[in-house]
Amino acid sequence: MAELPSWVTAAPLLMAAIGWFLLPGLLVAYAAGLRGVAAWGTAPVISVGSAAVGAIAAGWLGIQWGGWPALAPALALAVIAGVTRRALRKRYARASGDPWPVATAAAAGMAVALGIGVITAAGGMGSVGTVSQTYDATFHYNTIARILMIGDASSLVVGTLNVPASALSFYPAAWHSLVSLVVITTGATIPVASNIVAVTVGSVVWPLACLVLVRQMVGPSWLAAFATPIVAVGFIAYPWSLMTFGVLWPNLLGLSLVPIGLAAVISIAGLPQHGPLTRLKAAILVPVVAVTLGLAHPNTLISLAVLSMPAAAWWFGHWVRSRLLNGQALLAAVASMTVAATAAAVGVGLLTSPLFDSVRAFDWPAFVSPAGAVGEVMLWATNGKSAAWAMAGVVLVGLTAAWRRPDLRWIVPAHAISGALYVLAASLETPIAAAVTGFWYNDSYRLAAMLPITGVPLAVLGLTAIGTAVHGQWSRLTTSPPEPAVVGALATAVLVIASSGMYARDHAEFLDDAYRVTEPPFELLSPDEAAFFEIVRADSDPTAVVAQNPWSGSPLLWALTGQQVLFPHLDGEWTSDQRFLADHLRDAATDGRVCPVADKLGVRYLLVGNLDFWPWDSRINQYPGLTRPENGFRMVASDTSGNFLYELTACGGDAAGSPPNND
Repeated sequence: MAELPSWVTAAPLLMAAIGWFLLPGLLVAYAAGLRGVAAWGTAPVISVGSAAVGAIAAGWLGIQWGGWPALAPALALAVIAGVTRRALRKRYARASGDPWPVATAAAAGMAVALGIGVITAAGGMGSVGTVSQTYDATFHYNTIARILMIGDASSLVVGTLNVPASALSFYPAAWHSLVSLVVITTGATIPVASNIVAVTVGSVVWPLACLVLVRQMVGPSWLAAFATPIVAVGFIAYPWSLMTFGVLWPNLLGLSLVPIGLAAVISIAGLPQHGPLTRLKAAILVPVVAVTLGLAHPNTLISLAVLSMPAAAWWFGHWVRSRLLNGQALLAAVASMTVAATAAAVGVGLLTSPLFDSVRAFDWPAFVSPAGAVGEVMLWATNGKSAAWAMAGVVLVGLTAAWRRPDLRWIVPAHAISGALYVLAASLETPIAAAVTGFWYNDSYRLAAMLPITGVPLAVLGLTAIGTAVHGQWSRLTTSPPEPAVVGALATAVLVIASSGMYARDHAEFLDDAYRVTEPPFELLSPDEAAFFEIVRADSDPTAVVAQNPWSGSPLLWALTGQQVLFPHLDGEWTSDQRFLADHLRDAATDGRVCPVADKLGVRYLLVGNLDFWPWDSRINQYPGLTRPENGFRMVASDTSGNFLYELTACGGDAAGSPPNND
């Protein structure tokens, strides 16, 4: 096997991933007049949207997926923004960036956050190319492998991976588009590129998005600019849990961008106007965010809508009050009834729409009492994790500070809504709880991941409040106490120390559960299997398809070697031909129906391995025709770990045609 790069030697790959997330969006942001934190913080949502929309357009036009299709929408937006801004230059003031202390502090905080993120990932993943040993990893890895094979990364097509009978099947593919771009432009393997992009999202994109939100809330504070990125990597619920559970990479990407949308919403609502996002710029940004979130993962768009409700309610309440004070009571009453009726209709429609039936069908059992779930929210110990006492204390101070400021008070109910949704999913088995949390698959992990979206600014507000309070006490003892921001920076340093580097060790141990599994019954891919896959690559025709029981971890043969497999995921809506071979391939020598089907699907090999991933799952028994054959096959390779590769000989040398095209 080829030696995997270390985290040090993978630095150019990390820079390439960061480039794809930032550079296309920066072109648009600067053309639109944004500078400083606003430009850099909003760049990822534009870049991701450009790649996802470009992939759909390229697929529709029959253009091979790659760098130019991903850049094209951003380039078009940059031209439009630049021309429009130039035409209106007399009406709008010249763009200005952040004061240099703010910009410097933000850069320093980002550097610390990236360092903590890489250290955490290295400690949890081990090698930069370690494979995620999770159920959904097979789908995500092979989706990227298929993109590279057919040259189509459209969200309208990638879902056909495990629904091959459909010409179109929507699946939000922004994540896969970005990972495939890293593979195409750097030559990295799919697991390496996936891990690099995950670290980029958690340690660069997410902190930058939080910077935009906090900058809009508190203004040009160098303390907030420094503390925000560091605090952002300190919550286990996000980003680290979504790198482990599932694995939920599309959700990871989508949620990392929600703070940008929330910053735009509070700007439109007329809440703190300290940031560079004016109402006009925010109004233009909102649809970009909406499209991007929909193509990253639709439930993150719903997350944004839910978190925006308190800010929208604040704005509407302020508007109604002003109408009443101006003697327009009838207008206020009609508007209130209209809004209430519309909100009720939308809510009922969403809760009952058949479009969400497949999502609501998921049922994750409750695992804690309601009181226990509330305690987990307060202590940042969701899903049974260890309590983060230092972070919990800082956030509690931030909640108090936010409530005392009318322009920041909206974040308290927004945080409470996130907490309530988690409590419903984690502790209650009722129809109401299932209906309300159904948009997130009734999944406590996805709902817990929403909490840091409000938790980060609350923690920053807490650090700021601590700095102000300590400064006040200090000033009683001396005539020249340090500035509150300096004290707040010291409080940030204390938080980092008290949390042992923002809980980096705890987060790494949690990542380790998904990446370096040591219990064989839970292994998706063992070192022996990975080594055998290299033998398969060397001893088989790369144009042929390999049939296999996917519960042996064999779907990863495609992602790791480029050799296409018959069943690319652990479960799917397989065609009747695939199901027939799953039942009868080993009978090729005696069943005359097998060879025509094998020829149609391009199957020439049978891979048999140990069924050691979730061996208790009944779906493991749905492939009786893919066990070790007796006649009609020639053994090509085997090892001492129970892996065997057979060539189908009963159908003749030309039995296999070209690989199937399932798009």
